[in-house]
Amino acid sequence: MPTPVQMPRLGESVSEGTIGAWLKKEGDYVERDEAIAEVITDKINAELPSPVAGRLTKILVQVDETVAVGTDIALIEESADVPSESSPEAPATAPGPDAAPVASPAQAKTPVMEKAAARTAAPTEKPPTEERQRISPLARRLAREHGIDLSQIQGTGLNGRVRKEDILAYLEKQREQPPVAAPSAPAAPKPAPTLPQPAAVSFEPGEDVQIIEPGRMRLAIAEHMVRSKHTSPHATAVVEVDMTNIAKWLERNKAAFKQREGYALSYVPFVIKAVCEGIRQYPILNSSWTEDNKIVIKKRINMGVAVATDAGLVVPTIYDADQLTIAGLARKVNDLAARARANKLTIQDMQGSTFVVNNTGVFGTIISIPIINQPHAGILAMNAVVKRPVVTEDDAIAIRYMMYLCLSFDHRLLDGAESGGFMKAVKTKLESYGKEIDVY
Repeated sequence: MPTPVQMPRLGESVSEGTIGAWLKKEGDYVERDEAIAEVITDKINAELPSPVAGRLTKILVQVDETVAVGTDIALIEESADVPSESSPEAPATAPGPDAAPVASPAQAKTPVMEKAAARTAAPTEKPPTEERQRISPLARRLAREHGIDLSQIQGTGLNGRVRKEDILAYLEKQREQPPVAAPSAPAAPKPAPTLPQPAAVSFEPGEDVQIIEPGRMRLAIAEHMVRSKHTSPHATAVVEVDMTNIAKWLERNKAAFKQREGYALSYVPFVIKAVCEGIRQYPILNSSWTEDNKIVIKKRINMGVAVATDAGLVVPTIYDADQLTIAGLARKVNDLAARARANKLTIQDMQGSTFVVNNTGVFGTIISIPIINQPHAGILAMNAVVKRPVVTEDDAIAIRYMMYLCLSFDHRLLDGAESGGFMKAVKTKLESYGKEIDVY
């Protein structure tokens, strides 16, 4: 019985994905966890690993085809007898040295294999330019949507690979050029997610107006944010936290920590650690409201960390964040942020979060009200730590390092008692640190 390979969920709010490229063809042998396809969503472009070792017997979804999450996209016949890399025959279309070789010559000549080879050997309808150039699937898709001649694009990726950023830069340059007489109409882009619109307002490009065509990721973020506000009755709780002891400890130790560990330590892991302890006291913060009006409380605390990239906001996951030390959380945060900005997040990175911490304070915000990442119960925004005069418990005035924490929560799931109790627990934990802190 063949094992189906399904379209994965690349992010909590992602409902569909597109096959950008097949890295294996029908009849190829694959190892477990070996990449077999490139999957594109509005959030991420990632390689899909094989769930089992065996032969790829059937491709069910073709390149550029978009299907719902959970749809079967291929079939693999499991086999423990996968050829080693010393096999005399390797697929001519293998993407690189890590690709799995095909079967022995005798196996390759079976009728089934001949039919599979005939199907995959059929020429694809690619322009000659795409054959000469190295082009990422997402860049190729954008070029087709906008009717771009790829021979006009100079790739900036590895070995001249044309990337999504090259297409977007070309489009921006075209928009900045003055219009010529009798311009030809541009190719109509493929339909993108639509948003509820207010009364129609039209603008014409000119000296005082710039018209920007939002990218697919920005359109997806817009759609997700509108849907979240329509889905969850948002409510907000704000607390002020005295971060003085943590701030002074970081001033004394963060340089040595980075030199010793090789990665930076900031306020973020302290807040994540406090949030995990708050969730332990108030598990309802780690829940979701289902379509059939049930409440699902998740036992694992998998923390989503909002990361701003050039393309938009992504939320990779720190699994079992409550089991990590502050130093361990700092390592995870730095690793995820670096890979997010390099577009190297995996499918696993984008799945399974149960709550989100968003550090808008890095941009200097004092108070920010975030929108819930569906289907979570809440999201916490940590704002800038600033020095302010504060009245202390003994009625003195002192300069302290203060920060506002803002919680947006789903009012279907929790009320003021739970949200207030959770915020008090987080505040208490952050203010409990003394002058010496053990981050290990």
